[in-house]
Amino acid sequence: MVLRKKWLVLAIFFACVMGGGILCVVWPASYRSSTLILVESQKIPEDYVKALIGPSIEERLNSIQQQVMSRTLLTQMIQEFDLYRDAARQDGNEAVIERLRKDIRVTTSATRSQRGGVDAFAISFAHQDPQLAMKVTAKIASQFIDENLRSREQLVAGASEFIEQELAMAKERLETQERSITLFKTKYMGELPEQVQANVSALDRLSLQHGTTIDALQRAADRLSLIEKTFKEYEALGPIAAGTVQGPGGAVVVDSPHFRLKELEKNLTTLAAEYKDNYPDIITLKQEIQALKAEIGNTARENKESDKATTFTKEAKPIDTYLRELGRQREESKLEIASLKERLLRIKDQMKEYEVRVEKAPARDQELMLLNRDYGNLKENYRTLLDKKLNARLSENLEKRQKGEQFRIIDPANLPQKPESPDRLKIMLLALTLGCGLAVGGVVALESFRPVFRRSDEVESLLQLRVLASIPNFTVLLGHMNKILLGSAMTSRSAESMKGRLLSAPKSNDKRNGTFIGTSTGREAGVPSVEKRGLSDKLGTGRELDLIAKWSPLSIVAEQFRVAAARLVLLQSTDGDRVTVITSAIKGEGKSVVAANLAYVLARNLGKSTLLIDGDLKCPMVHQCLGIPQFPGLRDVIEGERSVDSCLHQVGDLPLWILPSGLVSGRMLELSNFHQFSSMLTELKKQYEYIIIDAPPILPLADMHILAGMADTLALVIRAGFTSRAVVEKAVRTIGAASNACIILNGLEAAGVPSYMQDSYDYLTEKQEVGPT
Repeated sequence: MVLRKKWLVLAIFFACVMGGGILCVVWPASYRSSTLILVESQKIPEDYVKALIGPSIEERLNSIQQQVMSRTLLTQMIQEFDLYRDAARQDGNEAVIERLRKDIRVTTSATRSQRGGVDAFAISFAHQDPQLAMKVTAKIASQFIDENLRSREQLVAGASEFIEQELAMAKERLETQERSITLFKTKYMGELPEQVQANVSALDRLSLQHGTTIDALQRAADRLSLIEKTFKEYEALGPIAAGTVQGPGGAVVVDSPHFRLKELEKNLTTLAAEYKDNYPDIITLKQEIQALKAEIGNTARENKESDKATTFTKEAKPIDTYLRELGRQREESKLEIASLKERLLRIKDQMKEYEVRVEKAPARDQELMLLNRDYGNLKENYRTLLDKKLNARLSENLEKRQKGEQFRIIDPANLPQKPESPDRLKIMLLALTLGCGLAVGGVVALESFRPVFRRSDEVESLLQLRVLASIPNFTVLLGHMNKILLGSAMTSRSAESMKGRLLSAPKSNDKRNGTFIGTSTGREAGVPSVEKRGLSDKLGTGRELDLIAKWSPLSIVAEQFRVAAARLVLLQSTDGDRVTVITSAIKGEGKSVVAANLAYVLARNLGKSTLLIDGDLKCPMVHQCLGIPQFPGLRDVIEGERSVDSCLHQVGDLPLWILPSGLVSGRMLELSNFHQFSSMLTELKKQYEYIIIDAPPILPLADMHILAGMADTLALVIRAGFTSRAVVEKAVRTIGAASNACIILNGLEAAGVPSYMQDSYDYLTEKQEVGPT
């Protein structure tokens, strides 16, 4: 591919190289000045004072870089150093600011500290003036240092203020939570989880009191029943016996207090046997006994003083003191029973209250736990914020005294001596690489975009048709012959050597073409005429020179035509197979040249009686290749104006006759007239051994579809490296791949020529025939 497109490859390659050279010359030199800044850690260990600044220096460095690269600071720098004056006038301030940002470069050092931060970073600036580059670099470095100090102080101050605000809010929330807990405990006093044991103990004590009270109530009820029974019995005995006893002298009045005392002592003895001394009834009885004893003592003293009372009287009036005492005891028992019942109800209410407290204790425990949990979190948060506040105050003092992390310039901005750009070596290497890549890539792209046939094996594998021969491209050979025939310094020996190779002029007694017109229009007699453009696609080449089998019979091109003729003879070995139609897919593939050379080889080298018919009526070329007149010809025969014999032209003394196409009359030749051509072809088969028909192309015209049916052998000419594969495949599908079809590959490039066909003999032949003058 590269060899075929060598001029395109060279053009692309030299264009890239030239572009690289121009870029090296035009590109202005740029000098870059740089400075190295060390990141110093804080002077006091972090175990004592923890810095509020984050540990990631990359993030802070990016933040500082964004601030330094802001539009405001860059505008001040541009005005201070008068940077990019011409660019500012042409493109405006925004473009200049963007250009300044691109020229400033900040790179971090590859060394990493233990805490994971950058140990150092470099700042550089590129400009056409090295002095200005150094000054701007120093200015940017100072701005980085100042911005670092200012940002650290602001960050620490802001963090300290924020922590103080958070601490005040945390304190307020903590106090609010403490009040909530106090109110909760006050509201649910007695139901708190820590009072459960006291409530249970109180409940046990009340339960015991409840049982004791029930027992006392039962005894009081029994005593009341006894008093009631005694009272009834006493009333049944009558009032005489009340408070009296029978003595020796009759009824004696018994002192009621003494009798009551005895009854109380008797009851005390009974209760003391069952209960302890601290039992309430025992205590009450003891109090009554003491009061009664005091009453008896007082009565006795009164009796002594008045001497009016006597223990025994003969006639004593009965006093109902005992009944009165029984009534009093009955009332006291009723009061005692009422008191015990009230006490029992009070104990039951207290027991219910304590039971409710014990039942509500788990719920109160859950609520109090939530309150205590929030209180603990708030308390821990408050303690943490308090520690942070103290640390923030220390960190703030640390930054104010400049004992924290700082930037320090190690290498000041240098004065660059060598330009950073352009790197001419890299540019040229890139241009060379790009030129080679574009050249080869462009050629490959062109070849891939329009695939064509270049070798005979490709044709056979894709079309499944036999290849008669592969005709090499003979443009160079025709150019060499043009120099011999048309050169101004042509020797007489050279002209003499060309005699006999040109087509002979018709004789006056030629009966086949009585109106033959001479075709030699060159500067000398016998020299073929020169057309402006021929099928060889070479300007200034005569069409007669396309008959390569005549002008260079020993060349490899002529040899391939002989190979094609020999294979054609073998194909048409059957009697009656004499007609060979040569066509192509489209115009310009060299079918007329192939037909002319093939007919010439059949007549001269194989001695076969051959007739060459120019059947391409719309674009005839055979008459130009063989140097004969176009009129009269096939059109005249079909239209019935002339006979076949009057239109034939013989080539010298060879058994080769030509039937040209005839002049174009301006009338469209109907397809039905080709039936006359078929009848004429039947007669001609009897006179000639081989008939070669130069047919029109397959795709653009309809004539070929009729001529294909008249052919014993159909030869499709394909121009190597020219006709697209898709076009050829469409042409084959159009006419149908008949069994008599074959391929002639024309215009084969040097790269597609097999190794056994590489030798050429034409130069040696020319040297032997022409020789020195």
